[in-house]
Amino acid sequence: MTPLGYILLPVGFAGLLLSAKWLYRLFVFWTLFSASSAINLGDSDSGSALQVWMVFAFLWLLRLLLERLSTLSFAIDRRVLRLCLWLIGFLAVAGISLVMPAYINGRLTISSPILGENTETPLYLSSHNVTQLLYLVFGGLVAICVAHVNLRDEDRHETEKVIMISAIFISIWGLFQFFCNVTGMPYPDFIFNNSGSASGKGFLQTLDNGISRVSSTAVEPSVLAQSLITLLPLTLPAWLRNGSVFSVPIDRLASLLFLLLLLLSTSSTAYVGVFIFGALLVPLLVRTRAISKGKAILLIVIGALATTGLLAAAVLSVPIVGEMVNSAILSKSTSGSGIERAMTIALAYGYFVQYPILGIGWGSATSHDLIIKLLSNVGILGTLAFLGAMFSVIRADWRALDSLRIPSSLSRSAWFLSLAVFLATSILIEFPLVFGNFWLVVGMAIAVSWKSDGAQERKHGLESA
Repeated sequence: MTPLGYILLPVGFAGLLLSAKWLYRLFVFWTLFSASSAINLGDSDSGSALQVWMVFAFLWLLRLLLERLSTLSFAIDRRVLRLCLWLIGFLAVAGISLVMPAYINGRLTISSPILGENTETPLYLSSHNVTQLLYLVFGGLVAICVAHVNLRDEDRHETEKVIMISAIFISIWGLFQFFCNVTGMPYPDFIFNNSGSASGKGFLQTLDNGISRVSSTAVEPSVLAQSLITLLPLTLPAWLRNGSVFSVPIDRLASLLFLLLLLLSTSSTAYVGVFIFGALLVPLLVRTRAISKGKAILLIVIGALATTGLLAAAVLSVPIVGEMVNSAILSKSTSGSGIERAMTIALAYGYFVQYPILGIGWGSATSHDLIIKLLSNVGILGTLAFLGAMFSVIRADWRALDSLRIPSSLSRSAWFLSLAVFLATSILIEFPLVFGNFWLVVGMAIAVSWKSDGAQERKHGLESA
């Protein structure tokens, strides 16, 4: 057990006895701390970590289960039933896909996904497949429960406050890490970067030119970037003067802080993700009638020109910026990580071609992207189920969007955009099944997918109180 575990586990068990609400708040806050572990298992090369958010999420689910047992009520709320069934369908296909490793039974060899490690291993059904499936089912249950506890405006607003506090904290911690990198002061990684998993050492990464990268409390800079980009939509109402999570000045400062950390992360996911965010933002503003179509076109042109001009000026006038851009983006395709990423995708696609219906079983193939990852592990059936689930949520959110003038619409627009950006960036950096913020975003997007007038929503709120 880690020092963080010794501190937080008693807090979790106290919450189990006293308050489901506080367990939920702790789960939400710690979802962005993917490098923070409560318990480490195994050695540093092949070890694994039980992330803090998982501990609080498990205790929260356990508390909810005990409460449901006391009332013998296990039904899914009808307002989100259809979308939850889509998600359950994907989980079911992933579970069925485990028949494939047993069927293949060593007839297929899996090449190592690590560049330069030319080893092959026959594919058999193993405990790793079962563990990966449990991660997936656990995340799906978390998303469904998040949707249920955020059907009311006031509950969603509280969740938004907690996750924003978490994002502001990890941004400040990221600035502290950058300060340590620049000054040479020892970085106290034992506090929040204590994961025993080999993939959780992103705080040690450097660019080809020796510049240290910023990962804050995340397992690597790209995960930090994805976390902050997907929370930028929560600050959008403050810029449009249509609401805020805390206040207009605080929300605006938070968005600028997020953007600063995205720059310091030196992650290509950060830079591409900001572009994706901007591209998705414009149609959302048109849909919610925040701006006209003419202004949207003008905004696109001005934004593209301004971004290009600022980037070009920074690259030409500030040497360190030019080096960062070259290392993080321009030389990415020829770097070791870029070649390894392409290699895993090519290998996984080969497995899919051989077993296209159900893939080779959940957790069997590594691929550093989203689509080929799904195709290789759960085949066409599983990929269609996942895309169907995500498309159903996004379509429902899109249809429920009104204007940015009432609390429910603020939440709808923010979480719709958050899920869309999360999925778009996941195409670049793999399926984030072990990260709590993905399941939180999915659950919140499901929660805001249903549309009703204020009276009906208040009625449902009284019934569930």
